[in-house]
Amino acid sequence: MAETVGWSDGLTVSRPAGRAVRGVAVILAVLAARPSDHLTAQELTTVRFTVSSPAAVDSVRRLGVDVVETRPRPDRRVDIVAVVAERDRLLLLQRGWAPADVPRAPQMAAMEAARRARGAAAFVVYRDFDDPARGVAAYLRAFVAARVNASLDSIGASVEGRPLLAVKLGLPDDSPSRPNVLFMATYHAREWGATEMALRLLNYLADSVPATLSGRDVWILPVVNPDGFQYTFTTQRLWRKNRARNGDGTFGVDLNRNHDAYWGLDDVGSSGQMAAETYRGPAAASEPEIRAVEAFHRAHPLATSVSYHTYTGSVLYPWGHRNALRTGDEAVFRALAGTDLAPAIRDSIPGSVNRYYHPGPGWQLYPVNGDYTSYAYLQARTAAFTVELTSGCCLGGGYYGFEFPDDEALLERMFRDNLRFALGLIAAAGNPTGTVIPPGAPAPAQQFETVWPELRALLLAPVPPTTPVNVAVDSAIVAVRAAQRDSLGIGRGYGRMIVTDASLEDARASRVPEGGLSAELLIRDGAEQPGTGWTGFRRDTTGFRSAASWLGYRDTLRSPDIPVAGRSNLALYFWSRHNGSVFAQQLRGSVQIMLDGGPEWVPVAELVGAAPEWYPVAVPLPMAAGATSLRLRFIAQDMDWWVDALAVTASDASVGRLFGSGALPPPQVEVSANPVRTAPVTLRWLPGTGSARVTVFSVTGTRIAGTSLTTDPGRWQWDLTTDEGRPVANGAYFVVVTLDNGTVMRRRLLVAR
Repeated sequence: MAETVGWSDGLTVSRPAGRAVRGVAVILAVLAARPSDHLTAQELTTVRFTVSSPAAVDSVRRLGVDVVETRPRPDRRVDIVAVVAERDRLLLLQRGWAPADVPRAPQMAAMEAARRARGAAAFVVYRDFDDPARGVAAYLRAFVAARVNASLDSIGASVEGRPLLAVKLGLPDDSPSRPNVLFMATYHAREWGATEMALRLLNYLADSVPATLSGRDVWILPVVNPDGFQYTFTTQRLWRKNRARNGDGTFGVDLNRNHDAYWGLDDVGSSGQMAAETYRGPAAASEPEIRAVEAFHRAHPLATSVSYHTYTGSVLYPWGHRNALRTGDEAVFRALAGTDLAPAIRDSIPGSVNRYYHPGPGWQLYPVNGDYTSYAYLQARTAAFTVELTSGCCLGGGYYGFEFPDDEALLERMFRDNLRFALGLIAAAGNPTGTVIPPGAPAPAQQFETVWPELRALLLAPVPPTTPVNVAVDSAIVAVRAAQRDSLGIGRGYGRMIVTDASLEDARASRVPEGGLSAELLIRDGAEQPGTGWTGFRRDTTGFRSAASWLGYRDTLRSPDIPVAGRSNLALYFWSRHNGSVFAQQLRGSVQIMLDGGPEWVPVAELVGAAPEWYPVAVPLPMAAGATSLRLRFIAQDMDWWVDALAVTASDASVGRLFGSGALPPPQVEVSANPVRTAPVTLRWLPGTGSARVTVFSVTGTRIAGTSLTTDPGRWQWDLTTDEGRPVANGAYFVVVTLDNGTVMRRRLLVAR
């Protein structure tokens, strides 16, 4: 038995009897009181200009300018694409930047002329919100009337009184036993392609086999911003915000900067200027559209969700408000979204400059605060994603940007590219940490994020925040050290990130018993350690917690041979910074491996996007199983790329000897390079509890150099000079380290400069 719900314009919706009805009194049509002409926004246009450096991009954002695309140039300057009003043009010109209109594809110019003349009637595929015959509201009404597995709900109303319409697919009741999945679109009014993506997904799911929706409640909200969306058809095609009156003659709040999550954190990720396109509003959740979405979250706890946007071609997940910040659920997000080497979404649009949708944390696109994805993850413990649909270039040799063509074949291809990821999130909703993930995606795994010079680990099983987690560092000699939680990066839903509270500069191995993780460092190198055999990139004066790092642009950093015979579960760790762009995936860093001398280099990781601060990269090396040696190379492809603190580790049965299980290996001295070609050379050993004495002898037994260490640090740097300060000759030498407990360690060293 169904009941009929009516709005004031005669729109009726069939709904299953017994379900709570929310917002049935909202008015579908635009309120009679229209904004006066003198308050209407100035014409918006798309422009391109160049700034001197990546740092200058943030200066542009602080002006409130709507920066939609950045591309580094070979001369290290940055090209910016922005949507501006006349006010913005003047601001840019006053600061010496010369904005020029971006040429549009001929088809786009014709489409815009038709929109100005005929409104929504000019389009074959696209539809506005209000049209009583084929508008989004009318379409959704007809859609649910024709299907038994769909119902229509209004979760709230917009500033101008339009309903926020959501279709539910699945059983009519709201059962806590079924996980909820939400797909939304059109936070930003001009992004018509996102609206179409949501509508096509709705059609597909409603007509798909029942198993797709089994045990799930799937919700689709095609238009979060109905007022602004309608305004793009009637008045201003590139309008972004809602239609709130700001009180100073300007209109609109950026709804994707208004959520209660790091709202107003800074003026780079959002703007406090009312006229700005990224205006965040007077307070968190000040807008009725955002209050409705957040209330829906509280009423329907979501396992997974997607907010569709255009245009970038990326799959973004938390965090976006701070560079280099990772969540405790990074393993889950990577398993669902993929990596640049194995992405979840391919881009098959003809002429697209990118081959796939870049997956990664939101800060790799640009900084943002008050956004939906951060809110859903932080406040609602949802595995939330922002999918920026295919990049806006280059139909007919021109630029279309937000104006994705009104073309059935292209829109359907875009939808098909994205379908697999959407189905994967529905499947994963029941158990995001399990194996029900998109076909071909790697299963999430507990893992180290980095092992040197600090340790971070991701634990998938939820661990109560009050439960201590122990980390063993060379625990046969050094006491077990507690770990502390990363207060911002903690896993909100499924995992936990831990970081050690002590330096691991001299550690040889680490273990997290609660996660079953262990790793022995086979090599440990940084650019501040000359003579290690790494060649290619130049040395930069800023490293990660060190004096230097490797920096390349169109260069290749190559490692020496790394012995790995008899070891298994190998992994590579390093720290990275790079000045790339999600909009230009050809600017990238590539990591490759060669086994046992070749002949083939195998890609193991790709890095894309902007990363102005250091962050750790972990790369499993399963292809190295059974190898006796490996080489690594890092290829910078037209992108400034800093690399530091590299480590190759093994995690196998033999690691246990470093943690007291079985006999300890004979004490030994490690060296940063052998043969030594440049000074200094670093000597390392497991430190004792007292003093240590280091002596260097010639092959004839004559003392050459040495020192006494009152407190044993487990390391000493030799500058290849004698006790008298004279450079030593090339040849063989013996290093002897004597601890105060009687332990003696020896190492042969070859100097070959």
